[in-house]
Amino acid sequence: MMNINKTVRAGLAAASLFLISALPAQAAVTLKEGGNYKLIQPAVPPSSPPGKVEVVEVFWYACGHCYLLEPKLETWARSGKAPYVDFVRQPATWNEVLKTHARVFYTAELLGKLPQLHADIFREINLKGNRLDNPESIEAFFVSHGVPKADFQKAFSSFAVESKLRRADDLNRRYRITGTPAVIVNGKYMTDVGMAGSEENLFEVVNALAAREKPKG
Repeated sequence: MMNINKTVRAGLAAASLFLISALPAQAAVTLKEGGNYKLIQPAVPPSSPPGKVEVVEVFWYACGHCYLLEPKLETWARSGKAPYVDFVRQPATWNEVLKTHARVFYTAELLGKLPQLHADIFREINLKGNRLDNPESIEAFFVSHGVPKADFQKAFSSFAVESKLRRADDLNRRYRITGTPAVIVNGKYMTDVGMAGSEENLFEVVNALAAREKPKG
């Protein structure tokens, strides 16, 4: 009798698991306009390729909250976002110090060094206390990370970097960025840790907003 009961219980458990797995997935988060996200009006046309949903993180290298969020953001970008999401980083630019750090970002990008230097720039400012707020300290940082001085100087004052800075400044104004980190989904929605309630919730909100924008077909 004991063996029969065990068999019955095992069968019921398996059936329960099957039924649970067959149920439609429930939304991980309830989106609330004015609550965990707000509309950007007018919407800003995204620049991602067709069939993609653009998710932009607006950040500042000297922002402690951005620094703390960065590891979780990296994990989400690698394995937490949907395949149709195009993740883009964009530096904030609302004052001269932020514009200087934006120049650091775009210089590293132009040199092809951003994947190697992005986290190091965060650490240099937030852990080592090197503000990287003048050309001399910025040059020394790049040279110490293997970038030839002439290559740095050419990139730092290049037309390409200036163009990227102007575009970032324009987008910051159109997004109405006043704090970092902020996340923009497809040029239509803005959210941040405060609106979402926590860092973990932030990624749920971003994923849900991205799913709302998912291309049909």
